[in-house]
Amino acid sequence: MEKFITEAIDKIYIKKEYDFFRERCKSKLTFLDEFISLIESQNVSFTIQDLDSEPAVRLYIKYPKFEKGELKIMYKTIIDISKIVPIYYVQHEFEVDNIDEMRMSPVLDGFDGQPYTIGQADLYDRTVEFMNNNGYVEVSYAEMNIVIPYIEMPKDVSIFGPQFTVEICLFNDILNICEVPE
Repeated sequence: MEKFITEAIDKIYIKKEYDFFRERCKSKLTFLDEFISLIESQNVSFTIQDLDSEPAVRLYIKYPKFEKGELKIMYKTIIDISKIVPIYYVQHEFEVDNIDEMRMSPVLDGFDGQPYTIGQADLYDRTVEFMNNNGYVEVSYAEMNIVIPYIEMPKDVSIFGPQFTVEICLFNDILNICEVPE
């Protein structure tokens, strides 16, 4: 894990420098409009979740549905960009209609850091180049889920599980820091 990641986690959660966290959450990603233009140049639709009081921006990207006979596949990519430190995470997903007569679920789905289609791969390559040029570092699924053992999860919070991870610390406001008066 990059040193600047652990330093930021310590600054916020150990030293309790909540003003730093609040200010970073209020900040705007200066390159976001340019990044959105990059995405718009692809054959995709997308939505963006960018709230002033949140520590990350999330983009949901949908690709054209693939259909061949009874096979129908939806492909998606999620890109999370932290406002706290210059890191981002890319997750590719797929969803297939489950036509098995003995099915337990209407769809079969999955996710990975690796793209499933050429369209996802192309957008991923462009994203990596763009983000690297803007000083951001990609974190993998494994890095996002590194447990920070010296921080305890509040007793009344169970939605994210019992332990703090890099994702919880730098992409979520699990302690409601932005909600508490300064």
